Amino acid sequence: MNLPIRCLAILMTALTVVSCIRGNREKVREPLVFFPPSIPVPVTSQEEALRFRALHYWDTFPFDDSLCIRQEGFADQAYSAYADILHQAGKIVASEGISRMMDLAGTAAEDPSVRKQVLLKFYRLSEYYYYHPNSPYRDDELFMAVLEKMVASPLLDTMDKQRHVYLLKLARKNRVGSQAEDFSFVRAVRNFPDTDDPSSPQTLYQLRSDYVLILFINLDCASCRQAIDQITSSGVLSGMVKKKRLTILTIYPDKELEGWQKYLPELPPDWIHAYDPTGSIRNGSIYDLKAIPSLYLLDSSKRVLVRDALSIEQIEEITRQKAHFL
Repeated sequence: MNLPIRCLAILMTALTVVSCIRGNREKVREPLVFFPPSIPVPVTSQEEALRFRALHYWDTFPFDDSLCIRQEGFADQAYSAYADILHQAGKIVASEGISRMMDLAGTAAEDPSVRKQVLLKFYRLSEYYYYHPNSPYRDDELFMAVLEKMVASPLLDTMDKQRHVYLLKLARKNRVGSQAEDFSFVRAVRNFPDTDDPSSPQTLYQLRSDYVLILFINLDCASCRQAIDQITSSGVLSGMVKKKRLTILTIYPDKELEGWQKYLPELPPDWIHAYDPTGSIRNGSIYDLKAIPSLYLLDSSKRVLVRDALSIEQIEEITRQKAHFL
């Protein structure tokens, strides 16, 4: 190769390397920054401001950019702040706000694959905040609004939606204000565990009491023991039990009945203790036992007052309001 041609080849190679370096530099992007929209001047009251934030928080979020879910912690931090907002908002506004968020997540990006990825990311965040049993934000109504959007989304096929359909079906059962799902149970005999006398099956709706507190329990469950101790030490709840205004029904949903029989002497004798003979509770078809213990408070007509209570204090507060018990 003569000198001019060799020099030309070296020059072309150098230009190619420079071009590649420049191209790689152009691919490096600045991190995304999210600023929720400012509250408009006409909005003056705290209630109006909270409503605006709940409904319009995501208006400026870059749902159309895949970096919004690829940038570490970006969507998570934004969602965490939004969860605090919804926690303060009323139920109707919060439900409307989270539905709007899911609409934006599933429609903003031009690329359908990006839309689906963003939608799934915000579903996972919603499930963590509103369905996880240990979340302080746990809220079945808000999670149901999210599930409805997932089931209706054209981005997901039938297989994708299977779990969402199942969870939505469960979420619609035993809602606060609705009639509780009935089930059969077999109670422990009075002289447990020193008797083999049989006990006939009963149903939830056969119980006659102003209020019924259902406590789903398991064996060797420290949280169950803690819940039981809190109930027995509650002046409000213990007082209602003594006055025959409150019936407490513990339900053991599993199959290991021998272990359950041995566990019975550790439970309060003035409660009803029973197991699920048909497996309808165990198979998850009528009550959503995402974690145990799980507590449901019902009134005399078996209408749900508290679903999967967050705490014993929540049950005490509702009974005070409803029963006027001081």
